[in-house]
Amino acid sequence: MAATQVTRWAGIEGASFHISPAAALLLVLNLLDGLFTLTFLQLEVAEELNPLMRVAYECSPLVFMCSKVSIVSLGLTLLCLHRSLRIAVIDVYHLAFLAHLCLPDGG
Repeated sequence: MAATQVTRWAGIEGASFHISPAAALLLVLNLLDGLFTLTFLQLEVAEELNPLMRVAYECSPLVFMCSKVSIVSLGLTLLCLHRSLRIAVIDVYHLAFLAHLCLPDGG
């Protein structure tokens, strides 16, 4: 009888971390989006409409880029960890809800 190996990653039984080419592309496109947005904001030819990112940009451009990359990376990490579960979409919903609660006039 063959033994099955149960993996444990970040405290999650049976989890494994795998980044698909689509996930890697998402990270690259997110970085490019942040760089283009930051450039247009610096040139004052655009304004940030996302309230969370506007607050981050008002703090500093570095906070803006770190927030943008971190939020997408965290969401993608959760999806990669839970890719076999149907409930993975709920993780992203919870992140969006928590971000809404963190807004100065949200919640």
